[in-house]
Amino acid sequence: MSLNSFFQFFVPKEKKFYPLYQQQAAYIDKAATLLRQMLLETDLDQLEALRKDIKVCETKGDEVLRDFYSQLFSTVLTPFDRDDVHELAEMMDTFLDRIDDSANIVLTRRFLDVDPDLTTMAENITFAAENLSTIIGNLEYLDNNGKGKEIVRLCHEIKALENENDVLYGNYISKLFNNNYSLTEIIKRKDLVQVLENTTNSVKYISDKIRSIISKL
Repeated sequence: MSLNSFFQFFVPKEKKFYPLYQQQAAYIDKAATLLRQMLLETDLDQLEALRKDIKVCETKGDEVLRDFYSQLFSTVLTPFDRDDVHELAEMMDTFLDRIDDSANIVLTRRFLDVDPDLTTMAENITFAAENLSTIIGNLEYLDNNGKGKEIVRLCHEIKALENENDVLYGNYISKLFNNNYSLTEIIKRKDLVQVLENTTNSVKYISDKIRSIISKL
């Protein structure tokens, strides 16, 4: 048991990190919703507007992460293991970065149409972001057995969404070379399906980290 964990038995839990996690989760949730809209949008002006809105979320998320570091450096005792507190914030920032990467691919590759499988992958990312937002909202109540069970259930849902996107990714790659696409179009579509896969993996890693945190309590 770490020194931080030992002293947490005897002192009130530090709660100032939870609002920062919640801000991060809110930006993630909004950005994921905007990304899904981008996959359904064909008007270039609207695509550019949506992409800018996602960039705003990503930039504000970076600001939250800087605030997080400032708070962490000035705090002796954290609500759970210090390394986990730090890593969870970093992982959430990475998830937001991956959504931003996906938005950039959608805009710059100029797709005339987007396959339903890719739209479904984006929808699953949105659902995962919604689940994450609920998890983060309950995070400070981990000592409540009911809340802890709900968090674990939502983590399993995120894992299920990641599994579904894994299947969609594999099937899409298999089909990609069987369509009459030009080489340029194949590369563009592979770029998009790959970044969506990476984005899904990043939220799955967050759910794994949260389950690990729960297991230590």
